[in-house]
Amino acid sequence: MHQELSQKDWLTLAKRNLSALRGELTWDEFAHLSGVEPRTFKTYRMPDDSSNSRKMPGWVREAIEALLNEAPENKDSGDVYEEQYAVLIPALAALVIRQAHVSLIDGRMIAGTNQQPNIPVGLTHEDRRAMSLVSVACLKNGLLDYGSEIHRLLGMCTHPLGTWLTVPEVEKNGMARTSLIHPDDGVPTVEAEELAADFPGITTQLENQLFHSFLEKLSVFPEKKAYLYYTRVRENIVRYPMIHTDNMQTLTKNLPSVIGVTIQQSFYEPVPDGWQIDGKVPLCAHCGNAMKPGKAGLLCRTAACRSSLDASVGTSHPAMELLRVNRGVKQYWVEPGFDEIRLYDDLQAAGIEAELYPKRDLVDVAVDDVGIDLKAYSSPETLGRKFNRGLGGLAHYRRKWVVVPDALAKQVPAYMDRLKNTITNNNLVCLTRSEALSILTSENIGKN
Repeated sequence: MHQELSQKDWLTLAKRNLSALRGELTWDEFAHLSGVEPRTFKTYRMPDDSSNSRKMPGWVREAIEALLNEAPENKDSGDVYEEQYAVLIPALAALVIRQAHVSLIDGRMIAGTNQQPNIPVGLTHEDRRAMSLVSVACLKNGLLDYGSEIHRLLGMCTHPLGTWLTVPEVEKNGMARTSLIHPDDGVPTVEAEELAADFPGITTQLENQLFHSFLEKLSVFPEKKAYLYYTRVRENIVRYPMIHTDNMQTLTKNLPSVIGVTIQQSFYEPVPDGWQIDGKVPLCAHCGNAMKPGKAGLLCRTAACRSSLDASVGTSHPAMELLRVNRGVKQYWVEPGFDEIRLYDDLQAAGIEAELYPKRDLVDVAVDDVGIDLKAYSSPETLGRKFNRGLGGLAHYRRKWVVVPDALAKQVPAYMDRLKNTITNNNLVCLTRSEALSILTSENIGKN
């Protein structure tokens, strides 16, 4: 996706981003700042095929880049324009989270206009700053201006950063494979939430907001009952990302009616007719999710499943007979839940007494004094920094394990070594899923 900018486009982009930093500039003012006589400067921004076009000397480009690197006057301490653009990726991630809130939580459209007083639709000052920061980074690195239009920028965020935002900050922080938006569902990835976690104004995780109604209903029950219902609901939904309308009672069995109604009304939705192949929706034999056409045949719509197991079709049904989990549930419960449930089932099959999502997801799986968090971050550095910020529910367990799917550890070069080198807490043990299963079974931990 990397393409070189023309000299004219490069100067146009430079002027726009300097104006964002310093206030609106005329072309003559831009020329004076660059140390060039305005008439001469005009020849640099002529189209390449113009007879009046002149190639810009290297020293002029260096002078303009130096202007872009200068901190703006009267910069606030919370301003995103920090030296060396150290917050480029967190600022972009925060933009993604804000726009996801607009779409997923508020149910509003994402608009490219500026937000006006008393009108909630549109881009805020923080959004524009983040977009400008991306534009400046593109300019400095000879890339197309991906930050100029919000829909294009969000579209690019569905691709790995290393394929379009080829800037030093991405490679240096091990984020070349990181996407900020899930390409199938349009929901922020776990990496996006983690990268934006410490950014000003990003306070509550989208997951908590998406499941707020469900958690509120759980809060009226005694603590132990609430924990039990939470685990039962989450496990059932992970096991049934698609469900036949006649089988909905399978999910709501042994649950209070208020919880059952929430599952039916808030977590599931009709299946698009476009998912049908020859009049039916094929379901994955491994995880039960719908399948879609791929280059070499059908593929499971659950990314975690298709990256771990060979495609296999189970049953097929007309779309009108099925319900699917909504995109928020899929991203936050079904995708990570695929590996969590597999580990839990393997432990149960080995006669090991494991607990799934104890105390409302304190960790993913617990076995005696072992707390296990399964994580599938594409960047081991981002995952390591997450646990450097805090242990979360693992702090409640004597033995603290961070477990990574085997397929991911094999796919990303030196994943486990990079993860271990990033994590600074010596109490954390980093393992692949197969390593964790081997240790638990060989040590007879949690044996019945």
